[in-house]
Amino acid sequence: MKVKEVLHRIMKISSDTSVAEAARIMSEKLTGSVLVEEDGDVIGIMTERDMMRKVVAKAKNANQLKVKDIMSTPLITIDANEDILEASRIMDRHRIRRLIVVEDGKIIGKVTANSISRNLKYLLARDTSMYSKTEYYGHRE
Repeated sequence: MKVKEVLHRIMKISSDTSVAEAARIMSEKLTGSVLVEEDGDVIGIMTERDMMRKVVAKAKNANQLKVKDIMSTPLITIDANEDILEASRIMDRHRIRRLIVVEDGKIIGKVTANSISRNLKYLLARDTSMYSKTEYYGHRE
């Protein structure tokens, strides 16, 4: 299964947005990450984990911090035509839960560890079911 088959849209937010405002927007849009833009270029990603580790855990004021102050860089990307198993390997290697998906050098979305896990479970269940049916019918003939 290809990454482009399981990707999600990803929002962009200005690097000068306060962390508090970004958190409000993320909560409203039910997303765990946003790309950070500056002068039209994507310069990083801010995730729930960034907010927890760099703001909440350090008791910092989210209204005074800007997204660019806590974002993660560089972006870790994967080509849209790569297999989801490769996406999983990259996430494990970098200890991240999201990968930015690119196609022809342009960002087209993100893939998450959760979406990969769900789809791997589906593929495994489907393949196991097909194997079981083949074996069953094979013994009956």
